Amino acid sequence: MWKEEIHGIGERFAEAYSIPKDVIANATLLHVIGKSEIFLENFKGIISYTCHEILIKGYDCKYCISGNCLMIAYYSNEDMKISGEIQEVRIIR
Repeated sequence: MWKEEIHGIGERFAEAYSIPKDVIANATLLHVIGKSEIFLENFKGIISYTCHEILIKGYDCKYCISGNCLMIAYYSNEDMKISGEIQEVRIIR
């Protein structure tokens, strides 16, 4: 309950001051481009990485990207690009 109240206050603050909600909420952003690319922003790290599955740790959940010939084409502390044949993106709480 407490976490939900804080999250609601953060969203209202972001709207009032025109600040992107992901900045206030520490949200991980996933930009899916077709079936072959995903851009991730604002994540904690990589949990596991194979050519069939990449598991990413966000701030409040994990993201599982599965497919074929997956590779991390670009990686920094702030963002990442995953390319390959993307079949599924799951959120694991």
